[in-house]
Amino acid sequence: MIEPDRWRTAVRSIRHLCAPGALLIALTLGGCAASPATTPATSAPPTPPSGLSAEDAAALRTLARVAPRTSTIDVASADWTECWLPSAHLIPAAEVADATTWKVICRIFWHQADGTQRYQDTNCIGDFAASPMLDHCYRWVHYDLEPTYEDHPGVHAGPPDA
Repeated sequence: MIEPDRWRTAVRSIRHLCAPGALLIALTLGGCAASPATTPATSAPPTPPSGLSAEDAAALRTLARVAPRTSTIDVASADWTECWLPSAHLIPAAEVADATTWKVICRIFWHQADGTQRYQDTNCIGDFAASPMLDHCYRWVHYDLEPTYEDHPGVHAGPPDA
């Protein structure tokens, strides 16, 4: 069952994407014609963020290396990686017995042999205090192998050879 607040948000989103008269059709069919927000992703990475803490910068460099290598895609086809900001996703200390463990979702942007752009999502759990900070991410298939995505914001982690 969808919670009332999430339902209202979904309806508002559909209203913005579809012509007002198409709302009933959109709700019935589950969507409408493509909008600018659903255009294919590009392989051009965003500008790397500035002003990050040393911990976040180190975590993002590690994530850029680890996430593609532990996903199910060929690392040679990986273009760049975007992740949630680790310091903004600390796991409550009461759940893991420390205040330095974090869990983020990373999105690896990659291309097929014919140049078609795709992405692969992964869950990554790391610890600012550990060395290495993390060594493995886990494939997350919710948006598996789709050509576009619309959930943001992510933080540019870098290319896989960072």
